[in-house]
Amino acid sequence: MSVEQKPIRFSPRSKLIAVAVVVFLTIWLLFAVEHILAPFIASIITAYLFNPLISWLDRRTGVGRAFWIGVLYVLAFLILYSLGTALWPRIVQQARDLAATAPAVATSIQSFFSGREQIEIGGVIFNLAPLEEQLVAAVSDLGRRLSGNVPSLVFSALETVIFILVYLIITFYLLLQAGQLKQWAVSLIPPPYREEIGTLGRQIDGVFSAYIRGQLILIVIMSVLLYIPLRILNVPYALIIAVASGTLEIIPIIGPWSAAGIAMTVALFQPVVPFGLSNLGLAALLGVIYFVLRQIEDHFIIPNVMGPLVRLHPAVVIFSILAGGALMGAFGLFISIPVAAVIRILLTFIYRKLIDQPSPPPPPPPREAVPAPQPPSPQATTQTAPSYIEPQQSLGTDG
Repeated sequence: MSVEQKPIRFSPRSKLIAVAVVVFLTIWLLFAVEHILAPFIASIITAYLFNPLISWLDRRTGVGRAFWIGVLYVLAFLILYSLGTALWPRIVQQARDLAATAPAVATSIQSFFSGREQIEIGGVIFNLAPLEEQLVAAVSDLGRRLSGNVPSLVFSALETVIFILVYLIITFYLLLQAGQLKQWAVSLIPPPYREEIGTLGRQIDGVFSAYIRGQLILIVIMSVLLYIPLRILNVPYALIIAVASGTLEIIPIIGPWSAAGIAMTVALFQPVVPFGLSNLGLAALLGVIYFVLRQIEDHFIIPNVMGPLVRLHPAVVIFSILAGGALMGAFGLFISIPVAAVIRILLTFIYRKLIDQPSPPPPPPPREAVPAPQPPSPQATTQTAPSYIEPQQSLGTDG
């Protein structure tokens, strides 16, 4: 007696429960193995940044992605080796010198505030003792961190080697199979919704790509622009201060002013002041320089590097920074703003669906994505497919 076979079908409630269970288990797993996620996250970011370049070279030359990935690895090694050979010894030496002078700077701060714990302005008395304590604690902590972390590696040698190998291998395969991964992801979306979800995906991609690439470019630009006046003014540890200031640019609003505070604090206790300036005058001049460069950054560099894609209210920016730092530390600070911008896009999309408002028309594709006029051919439909679907063999089709 044969039994009729029927496929298992989930009810809407079962589907919701299944999705919730999968999401919960995924989040739990990520938190459980967070100590091994660093090379994977670094690989995803690297592949995401360089995939457009590899894809463009592959389309233009037809040589193959593996070849250009190899060229990218060689060039990256040469550039990093050259920069490391030229700059890293100086950065390490200046960090050691700054760590060695941290106790003297702390003592100078205490001497500066001696007898000035309280000041009166307009009949109002201000207590400066808490400020003194915070400055001394910050300088002392900076000295301990530099003296302990700069000369040695954060991880052991074996962990560092494993980290680098995993990072290089995962990055290679992500870049090699980027097109297949995109097509596989698109295949998971039901066909009737692919165009709308694809438009949403391109908006999110635009925010992430503009912000991450823009921030990396911004770090280099601001480090160079700040090193020049710091060097001219003979500020001690100019190189490490400039690099630290450029790196702090990844923290919107808070980072640039923190960088200015570091430079001004060092200038206040600089033993030799050039051009006949006093220490206070030099600190004030540095404050003006940082302010001017900040205005140049806000009005010229950022609009041309990142564009208007990340549009967030300043209050939302501050909340996002604090939330990102509280949840994920330094990495959370770096991705807090693009994540907040993506959440804004998703909430706007959900709101339109809740009120049954049609989505706005998608933006026109980039100029390079528009195919040149060609005579009709059997492959015409493939050539005019959306840019996020590449005509390559998809993954996971064995079964």
